[in-house]
Amino acid sequence: MQSLSAREKWTYAIGNMPFSVKDAAYVNFVVFYYTQVQGLSGTLTGLAMFIALSWDAISDPIVGSWSDNLRTRWGRRHPLLVAGGFPTALLFLALFAPPEGLGELGMFTWLLAVSLLLRTFLTIYYIPFSAMGAELSADYDERTVIAKARVTMGWLAGMLLPAIAFILFFPSQNGIDGRLVEANYWNYGVLSAVVAAAAALVCIVGTRTAIPRLPQASPGAVFSWIQPLGDLKLIFGNRNFRISMGATLAFGMCAGVYTTLGLYLGTYFWEFSTDQLAGFIAPTAIGTLLAFVFLNGLGRRFDKPTLLSAVSFGLAINVVWLIGARLLGLLPENGHALIYPLQLLNLGIAVMLIVALQALSISLWADILDEQQVATGRRQEGVVFAAGSFVSKATTGAGSLLAGIVIDLSGIAPGAVPGAVSQNVLQSLGWFTLVTIACLAMVAFLFFTRLKLSRADHARVVSQLAAQGQRADIE
Repeated sequence: MQSLSAREKWTYAIGNMPFSVKDAAYVNFVVFYYTQVQGLSGTLTGLAMFIALSWDAISDPIVGSWSDNLRTRWGRRHPLLVAGGFPTALLFLALFAPPEGLGELGMFTWLLAVSLLLRTFLTIYYIPFSAMGAELSADYDERTVIAKARVTMGWLAGMLLPAIAFILFFPSQNGIDGRLVEANYWNYGVLSAVVAAAAALVCIVGTRTAIPRLPQASPGAVFSWIQPLGDLKLIFGNRNFRISMGATLAFGMCAGVYTTLGLYLGTYFWEFSTDQLAGFIAPTAIGTLLAFVFLNGLGRRFDKPTLLSAVSFGLAINVVWLIGARLLGLLPENGHALIYPLQLLNLGIAVMLIVALQALSISLWADILDEQQVATGRRQEGVVFAAGSFVSKATTGAGSLLAGIVIDLSGIAPGAVPGAVSQNVLQSLGWFTLVTIACLAMVAFLFFTRLKLSRADHARVVSQLAAQGQRADIE
């Protein structure tokens, strides 16, 4: 198989940014904007996001099967990248521009409708994009390199956009916290749309040279609307895939709760300013760089299941030590010179571990695809990444719903001023975050310890494929 060029690898990696732009918007701003600025209840906000994500249970496997069976002169993946990428970018404008005069029901309906459309077009783009990553190389280690580059570019967008927003769009003016000013969010929507569209264009153009080398749908392949059910049943027959989905389920719930409450914790629990929140870009960048530097060496020394288990355990420990120290009264009051550096350290460690986990998981799914081909004679890149994407998104949505309910139950009123929220409310937020994340990270750890797909196992799979002549490009 012709080796992957640096240009193809990095333009492919940049294609991960539209998904990260979506995550940055929903994780950092959507819940805060609709609850604190627009006055929508946390429960309804979380419900709208959960319904939209639940729709992915239908759209993800449909697009996965559709992409696997699509035959065009431009291959299976690129036509869908075009069809989904650019409408996704435009919908970021609508996300932060609800019409004036909507009541609570109208605001809920707007958020739900825009979220449904945005996620549908993003699915059309992102599932073929993810599937293409598994097709670019058959090498055990190079797959980790490709996944690492992809995750790094995603984190770059995910950390730069909020940092730019906190510096340029949300600073306090005339004593008014910029996070509570409605007009500032339109500017963020424009920035999101531009970055998503540019990244999609770079990916589509930069990877077009790989189209002739990518696997094509078989001549008799025809998509049918009931096919996704059969495809899902086939892939869930794979033991390693079921276990990896269990781990993804636990980790997705963990991420959904923590990320949705992240701005609330930073604003009210730790009482950081917008400048301090913008400063989170430094540990995020350092954590991403450390994962990028060390993952290659660790990946060659240890098998992927071992590394995934260690990373999950590390995430559980990392969330306990800082929030736990605050809840137990072991830290000085907010505003003390020690608090912010400790938060930066905690964030840097978390990012390093999460980047490693995401890259290793993507690489592992590619190996599972080879194992599945030996067993069934079929390549199912689109279906595998559709299932993984749905489980991740749906569990994140469930976490968002839980977080929205907690916001209502905790009693944080719309427009609440940092420093004026009661200690009982802050204690509730802290304990909920700590217990939920630590427990779910440990569940992911237990799942990862049950995986059985080492480097030696994958080498045997590749030999079997070569002997069967199922992929002439595997070397």
